[in-house]
This record gives sequence, structure tokens and C-alpha cells, in this order.
Amino acid sequence: HLHDMMREVCFLKAKEENFLQIVNGTSTVNSKSPCKSRRLAVHLLDKTFDVESEMNNPKLRSVLVILKDRRRKDWMAPSLRFTRLKLMRVLDLSRAEFEGGKLPSSIGRLIHLRYLSLYMAHVTHLPSSMRNLRQLVYLNLCSALGSRVYMPNFLKGMQELTYLFLPWRLHDKVELDLGNLVNLETLLNFSTEHGSVRDLQGMTRLRALSIFVGGCTNENLSSSLSELRYLENLTIRGCVRSPKVYELFVLDRVHLRKPKLGLCMPSHSDEQHFPFHLTTIFLQECFLEEDPMPILEKLLHLKEVDLWGASFVGRRMVCSAGGFPQLQKLFLEKLEELEEWIVEEGSMPLLHALTIHTCLKLKELPDGLRFITSLKELTIKTFERDFVQKFSRGGEDYYKVQHIPHLTII
Repeated sequence: HLHDMMREVCFLKAKEENFLQIVNGTSTVNSKSPCKSRRLAVHLLDKTFDVESEMNNPKLRSVLVILKDRRRKDWMAPSLRFTRLKLMRVLDLSRAEFEGGKLPSSIGRLIHLRYLSLYMAHVTHLPSSMRNLRQLVYLNLCSALGSRVYMPNFLKGMQELTYLFLPWRLHDKVELDLGNLVNLETLLNFSTEHGSVRDLQGMTRLRALSIFVGGCTNENLSSSLSELRYLENLTIRGCVRSPKVYELFVLDRVHLRKPKLGLCMPSHSDEQHFPFHLTTIFLQECFLEEDPMPILEKLLHLKEVDLWGASFVGRRMVCSAGGFPQLQKLFLEKLEELEEWIVEEGSMPLLHALTIHTCLKLKELPDGLRFITSLKELTIKTFERDFVQKFSRGGEDYYKVQHIPHLTII
């Protein structure tokens, strides 16, 4: 935190020393002189602002285009070329819109590049010349949602990568070889439809992984994950129907903190199939037919539980006395078959925030909420008027929620 005047002095001195130049990217307040600094930050406010003109300095080492106005979703880069920027180390082109959806092949000339972000950029074709970017440490290819992205198999040579975010949707013909990326610490949006789950076995440094499971067996996935001893955050989505899917977590990894599951699994086993030190769990589209609460409430370190759309398809859910001793946040969304929810006295003694979203068949709020004196926030979304009136001031169930300071009904 700097005083405004001190901040302006820092910017002025940085520009004088050619260390950093910040450009206010509007067509009416355009820079009169070309950028001479080695680092350029453009606060893009106008879609017509010519970024290319500011990137003609061959000494540039860092370019950050920042959408200061969040209402602007993209910016035009129709003729962006990288031929003169041979010293570039950091390049952030988030939300850029390229001509024809093609990233210029001249990107391959930035052989010293270590950071490249195409976050939410409008790109559908990545050039094979990217195989020359062997010094990359950070690569974000999370392009704009919608279009499929074609990318050649250029990743296998990027052995310095520690962070990789793959596109949301890849072209059907894309096949990726990630077996050489042994230094990866973060791998996001990996899909077994475009790569082999066995490639994960060599990524022993992984700390964060999100994976879509297409056609591999539970055994292959389990054996690959068992090698990831430093894994902390894990997200699994897919359409594998198996009652033994929870056994994927019998890996004795004490570091795993935030698993997220989105697998089809009509039944579950017991709490032994979860890491004991688990603090956060997110379930979505699991299609659990049995109440998951008797299992989850025995995980003593859980602080947050999110049950999203179709994670549980049963009608009755019970939170027992003494369960969830550390739970602070509970989120229930689109549990469309849930009719009855029972919370016994002594359950969730530290619960701070509760959100119930679009559980349309739920007949009433649990009577046990009145015993949770720690509850400070209750958010109710998309319920019938009759349901809401029950716990509104003067309603027959108002006594259940009258102790909660912040009650929000949407």
C-alpha cells in the first residue's frame, strides 16, 4: 500500500529508468511516444486501442494487458506480430481476439518466453511453432468457452513447465503427450479423451490436478494418482459409473486438502476412503442414492462441504449429533429430489454460513438449525413463496432462524 503521491513518483522513476511503463489504453489518451521501457502494462479501456503499436520496442521483456474495465470482455489483436520481441520473457494476452481465431505463428520466435497466458482469449488454433517455447514455466491456454481448440502435440518438449492450464474444449483429433512434463506442479483441465492417464505417473511434483475422466478404468486412474504424493487439490469429473469410485482416494496422502468429485457413482463406501486430513470437499453430478452425510460428518477436519447439482439424488438427509465438529460452510444446490433434511442437536456446532439453492422439493428447514448458535449467514434462493413465508418474521418456522444475523432470501 502506497500513498498516491509516492505511487506516482515510483511510476515516473520507473519510466525514466526504462524499467516499467504503464499505458492508459484509450484511443483518446493514447501514448504519443512509443514505449521504450523493458516492461509494459496496458490498462485496456477501449476495444479500438492499438496494442500492436506499443509493442514495437525490441527491448521489451514483459507485456501485460489488463482489462481494467471488467465490462470489456475482449480486445482486438488483428495484426499482432512477435518477430521483433526476441527478448520477451512475460506475455499476458488474456481475452485477446485474434484474426480468424489463429494465434500468429511468430509466437514461436519468443524462445526466451517463460510466462504465456491466453486466458479467455478468442483462439481456436494454436501454431506448431509453439514447440520452440521450451523455456516456458507458466502456460495458460484456458481460451474462451464455446469453440473447440486445435493444438499440435507441442507440449512434450516443454520440460520446464510447472503450471499448465489446457483449453476447455479441444478438437476431436487432438492427442497430447504429457509424459515428459515431470516438473509440473499444477495441471488443470486434463482430459483422458486427449491424453493418457499414465502420463500422470511421472508428474510426482503435482500439487493441483483437475481431470476429466472419459474412458479409462478406475484401476488405471487409481494407480496413476497413487504416485502423486504431494497432491493437495484434486478435481475429478467424468461419467464413470462405479460403486467403487471412492476407492480412488485410498492413497494415504495426508496433503490432500480439497478434492472435488463430479463422477457418476450411485453408492459409496465409508470414510476410510477419504484422506483423514480433508478440509474441503465438493461433489457434483455424483448421483449418490445413499445419504452422504453419515460418511462426511465423520471427517473431523472438514471445514467446507459443497453438494451441487445431482450430487445426491435421494429424498432424505440426516446430520447426526456430534457430526461435522469443524464444519464452517455448507452449500446445497439443486438437490432436486431432497424432501426432508434433519439436523440433530449438537451437529455442526461451528457452522458459520449456510446456503440452500434451488432444492425445490424440500418441505421445510431443519428444526435443528435453532441449536446452531454459531450460524451467522443463511442464504435461501429460488423457493416457493409458501416455503419462504414459513420462516419469515411472524411465520410458523421463524423460531428456527430468528437467531441468525444475516438472512438473505433471493
